[in-house]
Amino acid sequence: MYRVVIVAGLLAAVAVLQSVSKGWASLYSPQEPMAIPVEDGKPVPLPFEEFKRRLTILRNALVEPLSGEKDNPDRQAFLQRIAEASGGKDAKKTKRLTAEETAALATDLIRVGQLDQALDNLSAKMRPANYWVLTTLGHVHAARGDWAQAIELQMAARLDTEMPEMVKGLTKGQRDWWEKLDRDYLPHYYQINKQYLESRRGISQTELEEANRIEEPLPLFPLPVRSNFQNPVRFVNDAGEYQPGNLASAERAKLPPDALAIVQQLLLWFPLDVRLYWLLGELYAANGDLDSAAVIFDECTWSGKYGNRQVLRDHRQAIRAAIEARPKPKPPEPPISMRTILIYFGVIGLIGVIALIRSLTRRSRLANPTT
Repeated sequence: MYRVVIVAGLLAAVAVLQSVSKGWASLYSPQEPMAIPVEDGKPVPLPFEEFKRRLTILRNALVEPLSGEKDNPDRQAFLQRIAEASGGKDAKKTKRLTAEETAALATDLIRVGQLDQALDNLSAKMRPANYWVLTTLGHVHAARGDWAQAIELQMAARLDTEMPEMVKGLTKGQRDWWEKLDRDYLPHYYQINKQYLESRRGISQTELEEANRIEEPLPLFPLPVRSNFQNPVRFVNDAGEYQPGNLASAERAKLPPDALAIVQQLLLWFPLDVRLYWLLGELYAANGDLDSAAVIFDECTWSGKYGNRQVLRDHRQAIRAAIEARPKPKPPEPPISMRTILIYFGVIGLIGVIALIRSLTRRSRLANPTT
């Protein structure tokens, strides 16, 4: 129960900061990689309940306790690991960490919101260039709302270094899939957020309210291709209307086969992004998983403070109506129906009557023996 309360409070507190969504890119975390499983080269989306469990842990870790309160258990686990890795107040131990160890420590610092310390540690390891240092440093700048710098560091990680062939904590399949996300989706994600922030800078309160009202989920799909521009996927049927479980073939063609796994993984890197979470709900709805979509839409509306998004409200209402319209399961019949009971006692009664007749007949014969 405490996790539900914590997450609700956390999302409410950061709702006003949606234009500076905190998250992290392909973070090096060998002790707790939070990775989507990959089987035979194909990512396998986590069952919704398991995904929610992991997401809750990451959200809880960002919740700072109020004065006089203790850290919640999820946050405590990260803080303990930070203390062990950094040696507490022993600054010399931190300086002796390798680039990879520094990146892993910075990952945990980011997960508890200690961005300044993460920045200081990573900045000291900039030379020679290291893949994990650059990508993690990119996240720190993204968390501060400096999306341009985040893009630059992510591209530098791709151009100046390479992801190691073997990554502790990941299988080879997971490592290769992460590399694809780093190459294709993270720069795209950063660019989307950069444009989002710029589109809301300097506008009036009335214009901001209208922009929020007509907003749609994060336009992650399809990836931009200069030679073949496509509008972001719209979750409508062939008639251009929203219908849970029915996605137009032209719109479905914009989604990669691993769309659900991609968004799950991005949310494990960017756990507070409400637009990204909304996108996950739309994917579940398009695949016919209305119950998971309903949970996500409810959280986006209330905890995420997105109740003023008209599209979200309309889709949430359609989901709830579709769930209500589903055929209700027939109540299970009792193990023994009343009809069965009547038949049983009827048979017993008949047997009793037959037995009584036979008994009376036998007595009559004994009373009047024939010769």
